[in-house]
Amino acid sequence: MKEETGRETSKFSNLNSKQKLQYIWDYYKIPIIGGLILIYALTSFIHGRMTAKKTVFCLAMINSNATDLMDETLINDFSKTREDFDPIHQEMRLEADFTFEGYDLIASSYMQRLLAEYNVGAIDATISTKEVMEELASHQAFADLSAVLPEELFTKLQSEGYEIIYTDYEDPATNETHRFPFAVNISESGTIKKGFTDVTGEPHSYFDEDCYYALSPNSSYIDNGIAFLEYLLEN
Repeated sequence: MKEETGRETSKFSNLNSKQKLQYIWDYYKIPIIGGLILIYALTSFIHGRMTAKKTVFCLAMINSNATDLMDETLINDFSKTREDFDPIHQEMRLEADFTFEGYDLIASSYMQRLLAEYNVGAIDATISTKEVMEELASHQAFADLSAVLPEELFTKLQSEGYEIIYTDYEDPATNETHRFPFAVNISESGTIKKGFTDVTGEPHSYFDEDCYYALSPNSSYIDNGIAFLEYLLEN
């Protein structure tokens, strides 16, 4: 073994610079490639962690006309009104790719995805039609507006005649039924009525019928959800 190592050392010392590089590559290319891949993976991971933005508000639009257009103007304009919003480290998102009709397989998969996101608090607020909202409310997807909204704001909604829809919840522990308000009609909001313009410059309405706004019970950013509702009512 020592003699073989000595021969290899002697052989290597007699090579010119180019031959030495070729020799090293021939014998060590596998560990070299492995090391480069590891360095790249670690660099990508660290860069991703350092540049990743924290989502501080996620709005789901279900069965909206923005589904394929992914209009972000609504969220971007709202984010500019939040003084504590840091666009470098934080983001607000509009998820408009939720679409389902009836109870076919695709609708069922969308429903399961939605309910999972509500359950973990990944969605903070929702805008959709009355039919969709009532279906989701039957799965306890929404919070009690009378409990989460500031009293002054909820009283304003009632006194100014905003349509508020209710749902019933049966407590499995007591078998008692509780009725609570979970969504408010925002169709008359100037922002909603204005609609949006797609990438070709064509104007669109967000919905072809009345739409409603609800908050998620497991949201970690309920303050932003409430602020967004106030934004819609004022603009």
